[in-house]
Amino acid sequence: MKKRYIFLSLLVIILAGLYFFTPSLESIVKQVVHKYGSAVTGTDVNLEGFDIKLTEGEGNIGKITIGNPKNYKEKNIIELGSISVKVDIKSLTSDVIVIESIDVNKPVINYEILSLTQNNLSQLLENIKNNTASAEKAETTAQESAKASESAEKSGSSKKVVIKKLSIRNGEISVAANAVGELAKATLRLPDITLNNIGEEKKGASIAGTISKVLTKIADTAYTTVIDSNITDLKNVAKENLDNVVGGVKDRIKEIGIFGK
Repeated sequence: MKKRYIFLSLLVIILAGLYFFTPSLESIVKQVVHKYGSAVTGTDVNLEGFDIKLTEGEGNIGKITIGNPKNYKEKNIIELGSISVKVDIKSLTSDVIVIESIDVNKPVINYEILSLTQNNLSQLLENIKNNTASAEKAETTAQESAKASESAEKSGSSKKVVIKKLSIRNGEISVAANAVGELAKATLRLPDITLNNIGEEKKGASIAGTISKVLTKIADTAYTTVIDSNITDLKNVAKENLDNVVGGVKDRIKEIGIFGK
């Protein structure tokens, strides 16, 4: 009988903890995604609509948006909507959060060609390449400070991540090229993407490093898809603009390709 009361007491404590921790968890996740996502991409990154049932370890994220680099028309370059997540509940209290699966359905990539040698996906990839190391360093510094304070667990800054499976499916690439005042548009299917065991080799990857790896894969897949496709209208628009390019610059653009990276 005594064991039964102890078990019931522990159960009440756990359920109460989950009840009060859920709103805090939502706030923490939003802040972390915004902070380190923005640091990695150099653009505004936001998470909207986070809902997880900690008793089951399953939940949904309404949308994650990655803002466009400067000088591009669309507000966002990547929109990840309809995201389902499954988390190992026991890992939430450890230093390494284990995410069993993330399923992203119907993401949208807005690919804009600003000129013959400029496009937003190449710019995003360049930003990620240049910013990831400094973002990870800032995260490490935050971890060291957090471990010495009571805010370590509350802020989520001391956490590492392992994602066992990430699936991105049914995606769309909206392509727009603007040359000599003429706008050409096309839509392509984003190939399905699957990433396994992210962070497992390091026994937990940094938040910044994880965001960097995932966004690099998405942007690079979208970029390669456009390059490998035969979008006649867009190529014609770019080709016409070659007449306005002089001398060696024109030859260099031809070498690079009309969608030059």
